[in-house]
Amino acid sequence: MYQDQISLADFVLQEAREKCFEIEVKAFKQFEKEKKQIVEREKSNIQEEINTKYKKKAQQERIKHSALVNGARMRLMNARNQALMKIYSDSQYQIYKMIRQDERFYEELLKNLIVQGLIKLFEHEVVVRCLHRDIRHVKNVIDDAIAEFQDILRKELNGLEFEVKIEVDEDKCLDERTLIDNSIKGVQDYSLQESASEVISKTENDKKCFGGILLTNKEGLIVCKNTLDVRTEQTFQDSLPIIRSTLFGK
Repeated sequence: MYQDQISLADFVLQEAREKCFEIEVKAFKQFEKEKKQIVEREKSNIQEEINTKYKKKAQQERIKHSALVNGARMRLMNARNQALMKIYSDSQYQIYKMIRQDERFYEELLKNLIVQGLIKLFEHEVVVRCLHRDIRHVKNVIDDAIAEFQDILRKELNGLEFEVKIEVDEDKCLDERTLIDNSIKGVQDYSLQESASEVISKTENDKKCFGGILLTNKEGLIVCKNTLDVRTEQTFQDSLPIIRSTLFGK
């Protein structure tokens, strides 16, 4: 009987050991499973954090690159604009020198501007405004301008006779604008701030100029701006494609 009790105790101990081993194995498997899940989750979190940082860094680099490209593009545009405005300034001053040095050239130019204005207005009574220093020149060419205008009408409109009278408004002269000789400056020394004074604003281009004329009908309701400021700007704008192509290529 004592032997049976020993055998039973050994059996119980053996069962207990097996059960413990079974629990231990199960616990180890559970531990490994959970450890693997934790490792995978942390790896995923780390990878996600790395991706987030990479994307943020890549975005910062794109922004930085874009800013550099835009900055370079702006500097290029400013340099090109600076060169164009320098050409515009030099062109205006060359015309200014020519009209001050050669009266015959200037009077011929004024006559052509008047003829063009008469064609545009097509009025029997026309008022001409100019700089005070140009009154004499304008009066000198009025008769020739009228004759040329009438001759053009006869040729183009089957002998049409059109009487026109021109009055020079000496009481309401245009304001003279002084030009600066920037030809001695290089492009890099010519600032865009300076160029602002080279272009008359639309609100002043019927008041200020460095030469030329402004024509109106008798009532002053129809205006033809043929000042040298307006004409040089128009010519410059029309020539910009050619100038850009010549200077900077296509």
